[in-house]
Formats: sequence, structure tokens, C-alpha cells
Amino acid sequence: MPTRCRPLLGTFVEVTVPKGAASAIDAAFAAIAHVQSLMSFHDEGSDIARIRRTPPGKRVEVAPETAEVLRVARDLHQASGGLFDVTVGHELVRGGFLPKPRFRAKRGRWGTATDIEVLDSGHVRCARPVLIDLGGIAKGYAVDCAVEALKGAGAPEGLVNAGGDIRMFGGRPWPVSLRDADGGVRKEITLTDRAVASSANLGNRRRRWGRVFTPHIGFDRKAIVCKERVTVVADRCVMADAMTKIAMADRGLAQCLLAGHGGYVLTD
Repeated sequence: MPTRCRPLLGTFVEVTVPKGAASAIDAAFAAIAHVQSLMSFHDEGSDIARIRRTPPGKRVEVAPETAEVLRVARDLHQASGGLFDVTVGHELVRGGFLPKPRFRAKRGRWGTATDIEVLDSGHVRCARPVLIDLGGIAKGYAVDCAVEALKGAGAPEGLVNAGGDIRMFGGRPWPVSLRDADGGVRKEITLTDRAVASSANLGNRRRRWGRVFTPHIGFDRKAIVCKERVTVVADRCVMADAMTKIAMADRGLAQCLLAGHGGYVLTD
């Protein structure tokens, strides 16, 4: 089966389909590039950048895809008791994991995902200043969009792998190798028509001002320090991607939430 690879979403994205459906791969890459253009923290022309530049209380026009991801993020924020929060951009900038934005709304009291209101499929409004980073959910959503693009282009089966955020469809069983937190591959699973994502931060930590910072933020805006790889299997990659961040802090909570999404936290 032909596989093509392209740098997107800050990683390498691989798309694999049957030989007769190779022409569908371009549609998958286009779908991912579109999501990247809308939800990139780094791109000053993205929806996320326009939200952070807009004063609190003002409506912001966004693409339907951005509104959908923010709606999912808000739902997960509520369901997790505030553990999953896409407004942790300020903490990630302080930790050196994100660049300081050139422009943003004048600072007041920093808000949370609760302060994001999705007005409709094309508009959002934030009650307080927020610095949104969708790095913990948008990659999985982009993978889902790529899969839908492959189906729409006639591919009967396939796999999209965005740096470990993976979704496959069709009746074929796919082997998936899981890389542990130390970089070693010691486990392989086989999945059919599922999504899987893993997260770890053993090799991605920084010490500043006597504190340890990681790219994963938990309760009370404190860094999550996790020594192990966390892997989640779900029906959609957007859910697998997001749930790994919850599972890193509270596997029991993630397992409970995943029960309603046909998923589970993989136990090694």
C-alpha cells in the first residue's frame, strides 16, 4: 500500500491507502493543512491568533472547524472538572514551549475554557482574556478530517499517522508500535477502524526559576510530570488526542470519560 509523508502540524504526517486510491492522499493532506492554518498558535493569521487579539466581550468570526474544536474543548473542560483546558497558552509561554505572541488582548485576569462561548458555527466570544493553545486536541481533529477526506475521495480503507496520533478505517487490522517515554519501542498492538494517541513528557521538560515545566498542564495550572507513556484508544482521533492529556494526570478519570466514546486507556 502506498504511503506518502509531508511535514505538517509540527511533525511528519503519513497517509497510507490502497494502491488504487493513491489519488485520494492529496485530499487528506489538504484537509490537514486547512486545520493547521486555522488553529496554529504560531500563525498570526489563524483563528486562534485573532481570538487572542480581540478584546474580551467582542465577537470573533471563526471557521466552523475552529468552532467545533472549541466546543469539544469546552465540553471536555466541564466533564473533567477543569483538568483539560485549552487556555493554558500563558503557562506554556512561561515554560518556553510556545513563543510569546506579538499581539494579544490587554491582560486582565486570565480566563479558562469556561470563558469561551461558542455562539454558533462561525462565531465565538471570550468573557476574559485567554491565550488559547489547541496543541492538545487539534492534531487529532486534523487526523479525523484527513480520514473523512480520504473516504470522500473514494478510499475504501487507509491510515493517517500525524506524529503518533493515528486513525485507521476500513476492515484491515493495522499493527501499531508504541514508543515509550524513553523513546524505546517495546509494545505493539493491532487495531481495526479505531484511533490511537500517546503522550509522554519524560524527555521534554525544562527547569526555570527553580521549577520544572512540561508541555502538559493540569489542575491549578501546574505542570504534569509523568514518567510513563500514556496511550488512549477511541473512536475518533480528536478524542484520543485530548484524552491522553487527561490520562497523564488522572487515568481513572480518563477511563471513565472514555466509556462514552467507545474508548479506553491502554494498560501496559
